[in-house]
Amino acid sequence: MRPLIKTEGGKEYVLRFKPATQIAHLFLLVGMTISFITGLPMFFKFGEVNIFEGLGVALGLPAPHTSSQLISILHDWVGPILMFIGVLIVLAASDKRAGLREITKFGEALRVFKEVAEYRLGRRKEYPPTPFYHPFQVMWVWGTIIGLLLLGVSGLFLVVEKWFYMQILPPWWRGFMSLLHIFGAFIFFAALPIHFLMAIFPTNWPMLKSQLLAKGYVPIEWWMAHHKAYVEEVKKRGGP
Repeated sequence: MRPLIKTEGGKEYVLRFKPATQIAHLFLLVGMTISFITGLPMFFKFGEVNIFEGLGVALGLPAPHTSSQLISILHDWVGPILMFIGVLIVLAASDKRAGLREITKFGEALRVFKEVAEYRLGRRKEYPPTPFYHPFQVMWVWGTIIGLLLLGVSGLFLVVEKWFYMQILPPWWRGFMSLLHIFGAFIFFAALPIHFLMAIFPTNWPMLKSQLLAKGYVPIEWWMAHHKAYVEEVKKRGGP
């Protein structure tokens, strides 16, 4: 088991990403990308012609219409299954003491959000001690969870009917599920560019490098500047 705090080359680091979390992130990233890319042509259609209709021909498949079949398979099965595996890994590997419980501390998130706002407005001299998740991260995680739930529930009904010819929904309910799926997709994929911007923002480069290089550890200076309360908690739990 990786220590929460380690010293390397005379420099102190705090763990941000466990190996399992990094693997889950990869599954989610690939699954989301596949679902997003294949979902767009299924949503934007011109009559019966798919805007990616030539994909099958480009891949050497025997007939143009097979591109639609390929897109359906990728969207209905491959992408969702990869994301589901990622979610299972996150749930299995989460810290039982803190982990996902951090995102349920709404009172603390609201307090920190208020203190950050005061700091940005010049009413507070120092940046407030922030826990493992910044208030905006809490909002992002919940948006992702809600989007995934809406996509999962509505998608399950739609896939069962589509692939197994089981008319388990009346027409009006099927239309509602389709709208629910679109709404969930909007919430979920609206979070992607936000997550991307969070990652590439210069102040978060140390965290981005720790994820991309599979190190998992971030310099303690970054933690003290962004999540000081979490570092203090870790030290109380037995860190050096």
